[in-house]
Amino acid sequence: MAQTVQERIFQLMRRGQAMTRQDIAEKLSLSMPTVLQHVTQLIEAGILEEWGTAQSNGGRKAKMLRLCPEAGYALGINIGIRLIEFLTTDLMGSLRQSGSISLPFQDEPDWYIQFQEALLDFFNQYQVDSSQILGAGVSFPGIIDSQRNQVVRSHILGVEHMGLERFQKVLPCPAVFENDANCACFAEWGAGRKNHVYLSLNESVGGAIILNGRLWMGETFQAGELGHMILIPGGRRCYCGKQGCADAYLSPQALEQDGWDTYLGHLAIFITNLRMLLNMDLVIGGQVGIRIGPQMEALVSKAAQLDQFARDINYIFPCIQRKRACALGAAGFAMERFGDKLLHKAETTS
Repeated sequence: MAQTVQERIFQLMRRGQAMTRQDIAEKLSLSMPTVLQHVTQLIEAGILEEWGTAQSNGGRKAKMLRLCPEAGYALGINIGIRLIEFLTTDLMGSLRQSGSISLPFQDEPDWYIQFQEALLDFFNQYQVDSSQILGAGVSFPGIIDSQRNQVVRSHILGVEHMGLERFQKVLPCPAVFENDANCACFAEWGAGRKNHVYLSLNESVGGAIILNGRLWMGETFQAGELGHMILIPGGRRCYCGKQGCADAYLSPQALEQDGWDTYLGHLAIFITNLRMLLNMDLVIGGQVGIRIGPQMEALVSKAAQLDQFARDINYIFPCIQRKRACALGAAGFAMERFGDKLLHKAETTS
């Protein structure tokens, strides 16, 4: 279904850049009268606000516009093995409140009751008004099939074909569910990255790919399962049953076992192979990504010995989002999915 003019303006402004009415008209190929009409409605609804003036070489300076951050909020939740993270972000994606609770995951009725109580405690502690939450994003360490509304498989949490209605029943708002690596990848895009591959180097190695601001999901929602690409043929046994998977060589446990020099050698092979395939920037995230900063020079040196097609190894980066990346990305997905609910306010004022 085609987007309305207000939806197009809203999504354009969601990128976080303040712009003039003329900028909006040019970027969306709209006439100025159309832009003026709908921008006025969005301002009256409290969704847009004037924010400073544009530079001018003479004459009257045009007023800049941006989304009003307090117009709506998203809830981000990260489900871990032992820890649950909660946070809220405003309409611009900025972090507002955050908290966590130790709650080892169990797919049992009592766990969901405890989860709901923990969320309510978070709301009470930070005085979050749930009526202002447009939607929730839930990050989950597993393969999510949104069409069937289930977690297909999570090796880390030990579940298969788990229905997501268990969560939906205890959440106070509509929710979208995403794989944790996809969420962390999306958080990097929200922090300013463009097209990139995200390597999630956690207890289970995974990844995700952003193309033109959208996740590339693949035909069966499994694109980015980088941990199960063969790195060392006939090598270590992976939990999936194969031998030599990247997961067996690039996890934090493998780092502790092998030490940095050997680990970086394996990582350089993997990264340069991905670069040859996709020709995109590669972001190193997860537990290893948080620690890799001091090792970047050594990693780039090893990659340079393997990549004979690049003049400079300028495509490897440590993650920007070092904390709460999965929950932040989940909140971003929620705003992408449910942010347009705000536009109903503008419709009632028109």
